[in-house]
Amino acid sequence: MPSERSFDETYPANESYERFDQRDSAFGRHLKKTGRTVGFGSDEEKAERIRKDLPGYSLVDYAFNSAAGMYETLPGEHYSQGTGFYKWSSLGVARKPEGIPRWEGTPEKAAKIVEKAAKYYGAAGVGFCELDRRWVYTATRFGKPIVFEDIEEGYVSEEKAVIPESHKYVIALTVPMEYEETLYSPTRLEVATVMGYSRMHILAGHVAEFIRGIGYHAVPTGNDTAMSIPIAIQAGLGHLGRHGRLITWERGPLVRILKIFTDLPLPVSPQAADGIIEFCEVCKKCAKHCPSKSISEGPRTWEGPSAANNPGVYKWYTDAEACLEYWNEIGNGCNNCFRVCSFTKSPGFLHDAVKWFIRNVPQLNRLWVWANDAMGYGKMPDPRKYWD
Repeated sequence: MPSERSFDETYPANESYERFDQRDSAFGRHLKKTGRTVGFGSDEEKAERIRKDLPGYSLVDYAFNSAAGMYETLPGEHYSQGTGFYKWSSLGVARKPEGIPRWEGTPEKAAKIVEKAAKYYGAAGVGFCELDRRWVYTATRFGKPIVFEDIEEGYVSEEKAVIPESHKYVIALTVPMEYEETLYSPTRLEVATVMGYSRMHILAGHVAEFIRGIGYHAVPTGNDTAMSIPIAIQAGLGHLGRHGRLITWERGPLVRILKIFTDLPLPVSPQAADGIIEFCEVCKKCAKHCPSKSISEGPRTWEGPSAANNPGVYKWYTDAEACLEYWNEIGNGCNNCFRVCSFTKSPGFLHDAVKWFIRNVPQLNRLWVWANDAMGYGKMPDPRKYWD
């Protein structure tokens, strides 16, 4: 059942909130300090871990992880804003014939065809909202300004990234992350994240090109251009968890988010059902198991502990810089907060029943937190046995 609260009630921003410069994010600050994007060790460091026979860091595990994230990490056109499948103009595949008028229909009909196409292309969730410019970065982590202009089609040049004024609608999409592989965080066997990034590129290209094929324009974006989580919440896909990640009712936090800005008129999706924030208030499991102590056990606040946080929203802030330092220390991304999250579960009737109680009988939340721990959910299996 949709929430009775509005987006501004579930994700409140005060009048002091300002658009964020991506150069001030943890990844952007790392780039400013070192002159390098984030990587996870040299070949020598990887070889050292392999020689030490560390569980989850074998040669096979490294190859598995790297191949899963191949589309995200290929050099050149597949990597960043406005390139590859994230290109802001037609890929030349779905072409509307000349002389044929563009598709016309109600916003609700447009939502139906976009959702059906997106789910066929691999989306786990699809939602729609109006473009809220508060969530659009002022500049990329590389310093390129992101601006709005009265033009027909968006573009990215050496000087700036330009979003058309006419792109008033956003399609928020999620791609799935696998449950089993998430349990192996923080080793190289946690391939669900990098595989999600590869899927994001491909899904973005499919959906954006579909929209162009019916006569409209589309600006597909991954983690660039705008903040994914507030847009996903605004589009009704879920709510913000204590760990600073989106939690959906269908897949918990096991999703990656992408966005497509468009001039195709679309309706605003209803807000996701209540109950996630209330559960996170009492659970605290992600904070207790965070190896870098980046997640707060306290209440929501209006500002965060790090210069990489953008203040002005009432939420749980994470110390993203401390988190990133830990990644560099272990030579891999850490996803432990996803692994131990009480909403990270395999599909099943019993788990669906518990979620019903979380939505409708929050007085039992502490019982479910206790039961989750008692049943041993969130523990990492033995990485040596993965390939068996």
